[in-house]
Amino acid sequence: MGACASTPTEDGEAKKRSEAIDRALQEDQKKLRREAKILLLGSGESGKSTVVKQMKIIHQGGYAREELAGYRSVVYRNLLDCAKALLTAMQQFELEPSSDANKEHAQYLMTYDLSPDPYVVLDANVGEAAYALWKDPVVPQVMEHQTEFYLMDSAP
Repeated sequence: MGACASTPTEDGEAKKRSEAIDRALQEDQKKLRREAKILLLGSGESGKSTVVKQMKIIHQGGYAREELAGYRSVVYRNLLDCAKALLTAMQQFELEPSSDANKEHAQYLMTYDLSPDPYVVLDANVGEAAYALWKDPVVPQVMEHQTEFYLMDSAP
């Protein structure tokens, strides 16, 4: 059965290895047949990553706690960045919040630093300050200049 130095035992082991590799290749091929690849094209902030996130929620059972904590810090950062961008635009166009309370909110937000720990919950005062500033009557005047400064599409 063997040539030169091969033995029936060596041929049997090689055959078993070959069959195991063949089975693994067949399983991979079955997985690839069920796998769909999608190319998402679109301009910035058009919702491409949102579609991917929704697919993960629907088809992969959602997110782990660590992933959710990571997204939490992104949401907190976006909230604070948008509030600061709005306040910076107010200063740029020489506008001020209409009430003393909102002036205090503005100062509070401009000096607030986020914790780098994704498990730390955002101070409720940040949300209250951002909400109060967004409702300030001067904001529509600032938004008349919206082509002159950057504010995320998700801010309003």
